[in-house]
Formats: sequence, structure tokens, C-alpha cells
Amino acid sequence: MDRIEQLMKDAKPRVGAPEAAPEGDSARSIAFSTDPNLVRLAGRTPARRNAVRATAATVLAAAAVVGAVVVGGHLMPQPAPGPAQTGIPTPTVSASPSPDSPRPSTAAPTAPPAKASTAAAALSTRGVDCTMANIDQQRNDQVRAIKAVPAAERHYYKVLGCADGWLAYSISDAGVRALQLDGGNAWYKIARLQNGRFLCDVRQEWASVFNWEFQATNNQGLTAQQAMDKEFADKGIPVELRPELVGDGPAAG
Repeated sequence: MDRIEQLMKDAKPRVGAPEAAPEGDSARSIAFSTDPNLVRLAGRTPARRNAVRATAATVLAAAAVVGAVVVGGHLMPQPAPGPAQTGIPTPTVSASPSPDSPRPSTAAPTAPPAKASTAAAALSTRGVDCTMANIDQQRNDQVRAIKAVPAAERHYYKVLGCADGWLAYSISDAGVRALQLDGGNAWYKIARLQNGRFLCDVRQEWASVFNWEFQATNNQGLTAQQAMDKEFADKGIPVELRPELVGDGPAAG
């Protein structure tokens, strides 16, 4: 039995026959309690009993509140547990795009243009590089000496093309003036591969052909290409090599 129940039990009055009571006290009733601190006064409720009752009411109210909280906590709906994670993510399905919405580009990124290889761009024929350093000229002078193009003069010249042991090159206007050459630059020079070097022999008919500017002004009614091909054939230069040696020439008309 706890303290509160004991106090409530002791608070109930007990009526008994007094051994000797004065006449003036006949109207009084005496309450007996096991609590030595409880004293009944005539016509009054002991303060101790009031305190016990207040305490009991407070305890009962608190118990009712706690019970409501506990019951409410059990009755309150709990949130449903989420799906268990299995370690494998579930793919998310996105909504289909609207027909009017822009579609992502699927084109592969454009690679930057590759730089031209110097080795691949270098001209060669039959294993010999087509450069001015590999060209010899037989001069039309009294000595008829065969000499390589001097290094100090090579910047005046330009290799046009080469193929199958043939090479064509030209000289600039500045080169004509500096070297005091007769006839200006109206011709393309032609050299042939001999003993690992290209030789332009001015004594040979194939050593030069008119350039494209002069071929376009022919008086035979031919196009520049027809005139060039005719000169190639007349001088013994393979006509099929013309595009590789001197190019395609000006556009027709």
C-alpha cells in the first residue's frame, strides 16, 4: 500500500464511545487516526486532511494526463516505413519530352583540323626531294658549265611540282631583275632527274614551257589547258604529268 492510499484511509472518520466526556462535549465526535499528526477539531476539518485530499487530486489528475499521453502515443498513426534499400539504385524514368521542346544534340564534337605534316607536304619523286637545293642548271654561256643554284639566289625561285623524275619551277620578277635574265619570267623551267639530282639543260627543247599567262593568250583558238598540253606534247614532256608539274591553270573562259 503506497503513501497516498494510507493517507486516504486514515482520513475516514471512526466513531466510538468515549470513556468519559463532559456534557459540553457531547455534541463533539472524536475521530481516531493512526496518523499521530492528525488532530480532529470540533466542528472543523483538519488542515492535514485538506492537504491530503488536494495532494490526492493532483496525483490523480497527473496520472490521467500521463495515461492520455501514453494512450495517445500508442493510438497516433505512425508514418509508414520507406522501402528497404537493396544497394541497387532504381533507375528514374523521366517524362517524355514535349514535341516542341528542343532535343539534345547527339552530334559528335567536331575535331580541330589537323595541322599539315611538313614531311607529307614535302614534294619528292623517285626518292629525291624536289627542292631548289637539288637542282643544277646548265648555263647558256661560253663555258656551258653545270652549276647548282646558289644558296643566295634560291629565294628567287619556286618549285611548282614534280612527278616521275620531272620537276617544274619558276622565277620571280625580282629574281629576273637581280639576275638580269633575258625574257623575263615568261617561262616555267623544266628539269629532269639524273644521277640523283635534277638538271635543267638549257640546250634541250624540254627545258622550258610558256607559263599560264602566255598560254591563255595563244592565237590558235585553244584554251590555256589545251595550249599547255600541246606544248608538253611537242617538247616531249609527258602530257599526263601536266597537272602535277604546273597545275590546272586558269578557269576556262
